[in-house]
Amino acid sequence: MAPSPSPWLQGFRPVSAPRHTLVCFPYAGAGAAVFREWASDVGPDTELLAVRLPGRESRIGEPPLRRAEDVVSAILTALQPLGDRPLILFGHSLGAALAYATARALVARGCPPALLAVSGRRAPHLPSRRAPSHALDDGAFRTRLVALGGTPPEVLACDELMELMLPMLRADFVMSDGFHEDGPSPLPVPILAFAGVEDNEATVEEVSAWEQVAGAAFALCTLPGGHFFLHEKRSLIVSQVRRAHFLWSKVQNDTF
Repeated sequence: MAPSPSPWLQGFRPVSAPRHTLVCFPYAGAGAAVFREWASDVGPDTELLAVRLPGRESRIGEPPLRRAEDVVSAILTALQPLGDRPLILFGHSLGAALAYATARALVARGCPPALLAVSGRRAPHLPSRRAPSHALDDGAFRTRLVALGGTPPEVLACDELMELMLPMLRADFVMSDGFHEDGPSPLPVPILAFAGVEDNEATVEEVSAWEQVAGAAFALCTLPGGHFFLHEKRSLIVSQVRRAHFLWSKVQNDTF
């Protein structure tokens, strides 16, 4: 396993001379490990770094964060050692919101990412259709987790595990619920969006609204499956991200 440059970023294989870096942001309740198998699909010249938030995996003893701003600030610091290497940002669900916020911050610093790929997440200017999670008691919150489908049934059935995980899960959902931008300005970064055709959490229409934020280029890829289609369609998603990065980089280079 490749050494990690920061507690916030986990690498899974060494890349001697990477040409670009794919930074992956997990969904609520997940850790860097959900992207472990992606490392075999990204190609030999791409470094994959998965974001690990506090409160899970090797950081389980740290208090979880509830504000996207705090996450983005730490991620920017963790990315600094990469220098000017081209970055591709990918995020699913909550991770898409964090990837987008990180892209915004990088643009503000004058070092925009080469590509932003968002998956299973409504556009940032669209309001949530569900009641805020912070108002739910533990029983109702567990019911929401069951309906969403991302937590293994054996974990939901184990009171000891749930007692351990609930603070982190609740913090992630609070962060997700609170992420919203009214009338965001166009982001000068190509955006590739993925939507599951059976996803009730983020419909195809809600995901396609990312086009209103894209100030460079935009493409929408619809895939079969519910909210966690990224697990079944991992290889296809990675290949589409690589293809979009290649094509849009070529257009940019040809333009200049």
